[in-house]
Amino acid sequence: MSVQRRREKDKPIWALFRTTRKNRASRTSWGRVGLLFLIGVAVSLQIGKVPGELSAIQGELGLSLFDVGLIVSIFSLIAAVSGIFIGALSDRFGSLRLAVSGLALGGLASFIGSFATSAFLLLASRVIEGLGFILATTSTPALIGNETSPSDRGKALGLWGMYMPAGTSIMMILAALLASAWSWRQLWQVTALLNLAYATVVWLVFRRRVDSPQQWPSKPKPIRFKDRLATALKPGPLLLAGCFLTYAGNFLALIGFLPLVLALSGDASPALAGLLTAFIVAANMIGNAASGFIAERKRSRPRIIAIAAAIMGITAVCVFIEALPFALRYSLALIFAVVGGVIPGTCFGAVESFAASPSKAGPIFGGLIQGAGIGQLLGPSLVAAIVEAIGSWHGAALFIAAGALINVALALVLERFIQKKLPPPTKPVAAG
Repeated sequence: MSVQRRREKDKPIWALFRTTRKNRASRTSWGRVGLLFLIGVAVSLQIGKVPGELSAIQGELGLSLFDVGLIVSIFSLIAAVSGIFIGALSDRFGSLRLAVSGLALGGLASFIGSFATSAFLLLASRVIEGLGFILATTSTPALIGNETSPSDRGKALGLWGMYMPAGTSIMMILAALLASAWSWRQLWQVTALLNLAYATVVWLVFRRRVDSPQQWPSKPKPIRFKDRLATALKPGPLLLAGCFLTYAGNFLALIGFLPLVLALSGDASPALAGLLTAFIVAANMIGNAASGFIAERKRSRPRIIAIAAAIMGITAVCVFIEALPFALRYSLALIFAVVGGVIPGTCFGAVESFAASPSKAGPIFGGLIQGAGIGQLLGPSLVAAIVEAIGSWHGAALFIAAGALINVALALVLERFIQKKLPPPTKPVAAG
């Protein structure tokens, strides 16, 4: 065996994922992109572990309905108030450090929360889990950008948009299958172990790599913190965040109440309703995966968002019409999830239209996560208020229809800002 082959054989396993800095700009390391994608999946397990365990937690800790609602919503509160700010920190402290810190914080908080004997300690642990989530999800897209060639970046970021439905649905399904064998405390501890273990894996694989500016359209100059923060507050990025906000609010408004709607209508038992809803969340990944390939065909990203939002609105209205057969309503809910899944990946892919470097991209990615947090925080609460005021689930249909119209309008305005960023067409040179 030659010396070169012996050296390659003796390399640690994570070294197999390394590429030289020379090659980073010219080709995409899909193995590394896959490892980075799992960061989002790992922190999203913290979302999926909750819905199926709420009744057990409420009974064991003696929580009020208000406390139960906070356990769900306070996770999104952190993203709703700090996404842009934390995204702007990624360049100062390093995207890798923030991603690993997010995984570790979420794991430690989940472990501490598993020993909670009161609402206060459990809610405090959820706050820290939410902080870990936002640290990881705002910093990972920049790491993905460093591992992809310009031609593949849109597809990679489209695949990144799958992280939340992937992690959430996986944990929801596991929780349903293991409900009779595991307590909610054991589920919290397993989630903690997975996050802490994966933080170690990510650090070992990526610790010797640095941001490679040549991956982005232009070489970045040092940018002050307040200037990075201001990047996400320009009209284009704000419109993009608004599209994500309305999508997230609509998606959680339907998914959050669908188990209750199915159970109250007699179409499914509570356990079956939860499992059916988990499959709908998983179906969202199909749209996420497709988004990058759709945009690659030179389709306008804002138009893709507008069309998907319109379809979401139409299908959601039909889902809440109880006179329709269950099979049709469930099929429409699946279409709602699949088509809606195109929006997150398309929004992530559009960030490059407003960011010439990772330091400018971080705050915009943070703005997207913040928009999602606001939508997830407000959507279910507003739906509940409207349904109570009207006295029927038609109120949920009205809310989602209105959100879809707003999303379409924001996307059409966004198209003008993206067109301004495109280089002017070059005039043909006359022969002779």
